[in-house]
Amino acid sequence: MHGPDQDDPTGSARREVLLDRVERATELPLMILSFALLPQLAAPLLWELRPASQALAIACSLAIWAVFAAELLIRLTIAPRRGRYLRQHWLDALGVLLPVARPLRILWIVRYGSRAYRRPVRFAHVDFLGAYAVGLVLLIATIVTSLERGHDSPVESFPDALWWSIATVTTVGYGDIVPVTAAGRAFAYLLMLGAIGLFGALTANLAAMLSRREDPSLAALASLQDEVRELRAALERSRQRDDAG
Repeated sequence: MHGPDQDDPTGSARREVLLDRVERATELPLMILSFALLPQLAAPLLWELRPASQALAIACSLAIWAVFAAELLIRLTIAPRRGRYLRQHWLDALGVLLPVARPLRILWIVRYGSRAYRRPVRFAHVDFLGAYAVGLVLLIATIVTSLERGHDSPVESFPDALWWSIATVTTVGYGDIVPVTAAGRAFAYLLMLGAIGLFGALTANLAAMLSRREDPSLAALASLQDEVRELRAALERSRQRDDAG
């Protein structure tokens, strides 16, 4: 199956540009949603939930799945060569077409969570740093919940662990909820060290953004650099698609 612009180079190019814009616009929201899947996937397997909590976890998981399904449908509608695009993104299609196989949704976490390793330049941007900070908080909260439950710990549920995780990374540190097991405290150390790096980089990038706004020439240069990076990324993706075809 091919797109309607297969024999129209101009129309195909326009679709490629539009597709690239859609992928970039949805990248961060989908990354955050993929991180939000962590507690949703762990809850039915690792924790004893009340019926109301279990129903809420299922509803949130289905809502996230619906967003991924709608985004994939939009991309397929725009793609000039839908069959080839679907083959290149078979992991996305597999996670959407088999919603019952919940473990397959881990593929979304792996796909979006690995973006920084493939494009390390964008990892230095404020938006990516914020997304990974959210992912770190949710990951550690999920792990600590699993480790602390049943050990006479103040962490009795995921909301407790999430509250503690947010208080830790923001350096508020109320001390009302703390992990008591050795494994839980080990992950607390990892959270503290990760938070120092992530939020330190966030602070530095925010300061740089403010300084660029005060200097119009620096702001114009930064905008031009971003456009060049986006153009290079679009050309690279187009080359990869042509090679795959």
